[in-house]
Amino acid sequence: MTQASSANSTIYLAGDIGTSGSKFFYRVRDDQKEALWMGSGVADGLTTLALSILNAGGRPQDHAWLQVGNEVILVGDAAKTFVEGNSLVENKANQAVYKIVAALGVIAEKERMPSQYEAVIWLPLPLTEMNTKDEIAAKLTQTAQNFRFRGMAQQVRVSLKFCPEGFGLYLNRKAQLDATGVPIDQRRTFILMMGHRNLSVLCFEQGSLKSAKSNSDGPGFWPVFERVARSCGVTPADYPALMAALSTGKTTQVSQAKGELYDFAAAVEAVRQAYWKAARIYLQDNLLGQLSDGTADMIISGGAAFVMRQTIKTYFDGLRMADQVIFADGKQEKLDELVNELPESTDMPSMVMRMSDCYGLFQGLVSKYSEVLA
Repeated sequence: MTQASSANSTIYLAGDIGTSGSKFFYRVRDDQKEALWMGSGVADGLTTLALSILNAGGRPQDHAWLQVGNEVILVGDAAKTFVEGNSLVENKANQAVYKIVAALGVIAEKERMPSQYEAVIWLPLPLTEMNTKDEIAAKLTQTAQNFRFRGMAQQVRVSLKFCPEGFGLYLNRKAQLDATGVPIDQRRTFILMMGHRNLSVLCFEQGSLKSAKSNSDGPGFWPVFERVARSCGVTPADYPALMAALSTGKTTQVSQAKGELYDFAAAVEAVRQAYWKAARIYLQDNLLGQLSDGTADMIISGGAAFVMRQTIKTYFDGLRMADQVIFADGKQEKLDELVNELPESTDMPSMVMRMSDCYGLFQGLVSKYSEVLA
């Protein structure tokens, strides 16, 4: 942790405010690359009485709270006491501003920023939620001008850019091809984002996104998971155990509901089959018709992609396209290094996959900034 100088009082931040967790990469100092993961919860509309339950010590991202006017907002893990249910089912744009501002507060505290600083932010949104960007931008600009993070007053001048969710993966692929002397604009590239809330297919041709050939309203993993879990008799108390069984392949987990070890194998298989049935229909309708010439690269990411990796491989192998499928967590040594420094990665084997889009955006952001300075 270092004291930021007046010449070093800008945060460069790429953030993916996902509904299963908020993923960030940032830099304050030259050549710095830092990863940050925060819980997805937001509890707003509170008074200062809510602060009595918070631990003032520990990492700021674990005990994050904002004060905007007379309102107190808890963000991330700090919000768990006040948030019922699972925020995975909420619209991604809801309360997005508080998640971004909380991340700025965390970084400012960790990096000992002055009370007034600037923030350059790149933020991905699904195509179906791009119509919320003006609302987010207006509220973020207003909120960042005057707030407190864990009691510390802050004033932030924000510069905000929105990108399609999945664009960071395209930038990652472009960098990989540039290193081999192959221009990406001579290839067709599809990005498959298999997220907890929705499934997206993005088509890039001649170096640009083709909106007419892209779609972001595919089935999300979480709604399928929740529906099938209930049908299998799994209660919400055991959702984390079932998710762990899916992510790790170790179907025997500690059941909170039963108070003992329990084999979730039947529920795991039911979730896999139900999700893939929905995803396969979506891919048939929105992707296969664009693959007739067999020349496209497919970059696949998202938490569901990690869970369904072998099924996806088998599917594209059946289409004789296995060699064109690239999973986003492959050959990402620097990303692996950054993510593995996070304590959360120990219990979340899918974290590299889930943070790869945000990392690509961050790389694009700092590259653009370096070009401007040069």
